Amino acid sequence: MEINRQYFRLILSLAALSLSLAACHGASPGSAGYVPPGSAMSLPQQNVGIAPNGEERGEVVSSCGTRIRIVLAGILNCHFREGGDHDVRWKLQDHTQGLILLSPTSGGRFTKVTITGLVIGSGYFVVRADDGKKLTVNVKVTL
Repeated sequence: MEINRQYFRLILSLAALSLSLAACHGASPGSAGYVPPGSAMSLPQQNVGIAPNGEERGEVVSSCGTRIRIVLAGILNCHFREGGDHDVRWKLQDHTQGLILLSPTSGGRFTKVTITGLVIGSGYFVVRADDGKKLTVNVKVTL
């Protein structure tokens, strides 16, 4: 009897895991925010790499926008840079308390940062440029 109960729990856990990895973010297949089932990738939520009017130069810009929604165990790649022709180094300060994994935590204009969703929840991280400018990126990890 105990073996059957453990077997049932294992099957239930595997089913929940497979459903969480096959999430589509609630978008319809024809929309830009749709992610095919099983891909476990997240898409940018805002304008990609475009600074708001009046901030064409000097502000920190993210290729993923300032709000990221990522699936549990999903992977997203982003680039951070300053607007205009500036090539400034930056560092990431993770304030998500283990919600995501950021790698690497410092770099420049051409550095690709990999963001991996580890735990369901919300948080943020800060991109700080060497010249003092910063960008706050809100993160939500979902099933």
